[in-house]
Amino acid sequence: MDTINPPPILLSLSELWRATAELSMLAFGRTSLQNTPKGDGHPVMTLPGYGGADGCMAPLRYFLQSRGYTTYGWELGRNIPPTRITSLEEMSTFQTEILERLYDKICNVHNETGQKVSLVGWSLGGNYANLLAQRHPNLIRQVITLGTPYGDPRGTAAWNVLKRLNRGTKSDESQDTEAWSTSSNGSREVPTTAIYSPVDGIVSPQIAKLSAANTSNIAVQSSHIGFAINRKVYRVIAEILAKPELYCSKE
Repeated sequence: MDTINPPPILLSLSELWRATAELSMLAFGRTSLQNTPKGDGHPVMTLPGYGGADGCMAPLRYFLQSRGYTTYGWELGRNIPPTRITSLEEMSTFQTEILERLYDKICNVHNETGQKVSLVGWSLGGNYANLLAQRHPNLIRQVITLGTPYGDPRGTAAWNVLKRLNRGTKSDESQDTEAWSTSSNGSREVPTTAIYSPVDGIVSPQIAKLSAANTSNIAVQSSHIGFAINRKVYRVIAEILAKPELYCSKE
């Protein structure tokens, strides 16, 4: 098994200023996105990363609305467990609860619109989107993930930080990392695109890609914090979402 390493410390430390630069480029370069493909109006739901809430992805939803989509936040508050998490098993329990609540919301959107829902998940939100699509392909049109840690979580810069913050006592060797990454294996019915960054300062590109059938990987230069405000990422998302559903189902 290959050694999984988190991103270099210098990339991690530069996350904030790089994201600030990406936000400035988005603000001053909005006109450059006006030639991105228009959508067919189908519903798109955004799922925030760990610690994030709907406000983090509001700029992306605003952009997608300008492309003609009907957008939805996840409306579940901040994506963070209500109690201390000290192991991957406890994190999986939290994830299960979130998935149940998201399933209900996606059912509501599906019933309201009569259409399948596309999911755009940032980081941990992408894990949710991936699992939901595999379990409920009748509800999900396609999945796009942004810097999502599909593989061994030790390939993230947040691994040791979270362990210290939550005062976990379990050793890395005793954590069930294989079970966490199992969902990234195997083919899937719903087309899934993993957008990753070679210069991500939080999630190693090594674990942010997929190799299963009906999946694709696209590299975009972005900080991890900046995925949801990066002009280049917006362009890629618009191009993917604009694909006809028939094309998506056969790709």
